[in-house]
Amino acid sequence: MHSIHKVLLVNAGTDEHVSSIANDGTFPALGVVSLATALRVHLPELDVLAVDGQVTPMAELLDLVDTYRPDLLGVSALSTSYRSSIRLIEAARDVDAVTVLGNDQAAAKAEQILRHQPAVDYVCSADVGEFALIALVRHLRGEVPVETVPRLRWRDGATVRRTEGVEIPDESERGGAIQRHVLDAIPIPDRTLMPRSNWDRYLANYLERYGRLHADETITGVTTMNRARGCARVRHPCHFCGVADLTLRFSSAEMFWEDVRRAQDQVGASIFYEAFDSMSSAPRWLEELAAAKPDDVGEPRFFVYTQASETTPRLIDLYRRIGVYRVNMGLESGDSRMLKLLKGPRDSLESNQRAAMLLKEAGMPIYGSLVLGGPDETTESLERTVDFARWLIDNDMMAALEAQPLYPEFTALTGTWLMNPSVAHAAAREKGFTIRRPDLLETMPAKYGPIDLVDFDEASMDWNAIFSAASWDEVTSAAVEIRDYARTHNTAYGSAFASKEVVA
Repeated sequence: MHSIHKVLLVNAGTDEHVSSIANDGTFPALGVVSLATALRVHLPELDVLAVDGQVTPMAELLDLVDTYRPDLLGVSALSTSYRSSIRLIEAARDVDAVTVLGNDQAAAKAEQILRHQPAVDYVCSADVGEFALIALVRHLRGEVPVETVPRLRWRDGATVRRTEGVEIPDESERGGAIQRHVLDAIPIPDRTLMPRSNWDRYLANYLERYGRLHADETITGVTTMNRARGCARVRHPCHFCGVADLTLRFSSAEMFWEDVRRAQDQVGASIFYEAFDSMSSAPRWLEELAAAKPDDVGEPRFFVYTQASETTPRLIDLYRRIGVYRVNMGLESGDSRMLKLLKGPRDSLESNQRAAMLLKEAGMPIYGSLVLGGPDETTESLERTVDFARWLIDNDMMAALEAQPLYPEFTALTGTWLMNPSVAHAAAREKGFTIRRPDLLETMPAKYGPIDLVDFDEASMDWNAIFSAASWDEVTSAAVEIRDYARTHNTAYGSAFASKEVVA
């Protein structure tokens, strides 16, 4: 049993050697704020603080661990921030804090983390982590058994034990929220639980990178919100998508707009990044939001995820009614065959171009991404993607454009193929692509299965050698060419899942 009075929750910043995405440091890491809020609502006696390592230097975070001396340190870790996460976790040993790691890295590598990182006490792989963290604190205090903590992993001697369980409490515990509005159970984030200095830095970074999009506006604050989750592709996800749970789940329209009000009051937010995995997948919910929009919120502006194949004039009209000013759209390739191999049969270069033109006519610039080196990628398909990138930029459609080699996330289908040769061969037969190095593929489970720390570049190079017809040099050169074209044409740019060296 532990005495838990002070909890520090940190979103770890991107590791120093990893290339930044175009949005780094411009929108807050809402996850740690939401976790902190849930703790304060359900366990109000706790002293809770949330901090974002994307805008807080590591030296300050380490000093905070030393001076705040939390009883529990929770770190939100992506594969791009894993080294930073472990550095923070190890610092917590000096103050005798219990440690828990969560987010995507936890979902992908929970058991390996516990076997390789002795400073990590618990790993939580829950997609909705708020109630798991509440239960963990109660367990640590001796109030409930460990089996009540959903999706938890911990060491018991040489064995890694696990729980499953329901991530969101049943209706009796969440005030009768209907299943369709299940996310109403998650409290509206109290953004004051994160230091004001973090919010000031987000705003400054946003204006520096995207101020040109708001020449006639006064931007008073930026924030993230997440009142819906999932994607219509839940049964057939994009092959490189690493989101663990794409089940569609929603908050009510009333909860959505109340979240907007609170953010306006607490941090002066006028720009909102709604992190719903696919806003275009839920037109009925958008209708509800538009119909319920209250007069007192004014004209908040939203940045949302959308899909090219779902972008229609009706969707654009719904976006206008809600206040969408910019979209995040996975364009992925300028080659139709590659799009079908990366995403599915509905996707094509024509659908990408049609969506881009509709959004331009609506005055909604795109934050887009291109994934290079997919199954059967060729020199010619890479050239078509570079040409597509130029077309997008030349036609003033882009707020930002990212390009990077395909990284086979271990929670994605591409990672599944890398780690399961028989599954990869079956997919190749079904989808019509070629496995070029079956001998190398057979070695992948033994190479990456036991480890917790994966080198992005090495894993991407292995993927490329096994699945792509274009060479690694051709793939990385195409990424650099796209980034350079964006840079020289006043378009923000970045790359995910690659080292700075690869895309330099």
